Order: sequence, then C-alpha cells, then structure tokens
Amino acid sequence: MSDGEIVDRIARFGYRVSVAQIAFTSEPVEDFREARLKRWFRAGAVKVNEPGLLVIEDAQPRPGQRTRDVIVIGLGATRVVMGVEIKPGAPPLAAGSALCRYAPTMEWGAEVKPAPSSKLKSRA
Repeated sequence: MSDGEIVDRIARFGYRVSVAQIAFTSEPVEDFREARLKRWFRAGAVKVNEPGLLVIEDAQPRPGQRTRDVIVIGLGATRVVMGVEIKPGAPPLAAGSALCRYAPTMEWGAEVKPAPSSKLKSRA
C-alpha cells in the first residue's frame, strides 16, 4: 500500500493527515485495544472496532496529553497508527519504525541516550 493510499484510507474516517503524522508499528491492533482499557488515562469512545481496525474518539492515553482521536489500521505485518503524540524536541516519526511500541503511551519522545558508565575497568 502506498503512502497516498494510507492517507486516503484514514481520510475515509474524516481525518486529514500527512504521512509524517502517521506511525508504523508491528504491535497488533489487540495491543491498542488492551492498552486503551488497562493503561490509558481516559479511554475515549470506540467508534469502530473490527478485526484489524480500531477507531477511538476523544482518548487521552496519558495524563497531561491532549485528547485526540486514534486510528489503528492493520496492514498485514504492519499497523498504521494515527494519533501518536510527538513530544517537543523529538525527531519526526521514523518511517518504517516497526519496532517502536506506541500502544501504552501513544507518544514518540526524544531519544534518551544512556549515561556513560562510571565504572572503571580493572586490568589483571
């Protein structure tokens, strides 16, 4: 499916987005259903709940986040997610970033680099 076809598919639900506003993940749609019920601050209202498709209105996944509508569309091995919040200072959503998990937090943050180890290695 091309970028244009994905944007058109989301437009069928009444949303205008660009590919830069869409996240791609390998998380199953079921992970989003479960996170919505068990982890999100405000679950929002389910508008569409079908195999491979979930549309939620007025969700607030984490306290302090804005409410938003969320769409998760299954495309075989990859899912398309509209509604991921890009935190200030974060790079644009990475294209094809299928290993990222969005369901629990629905946010994409700035990369956190581990602090250098302060342990000194001893030589034998």
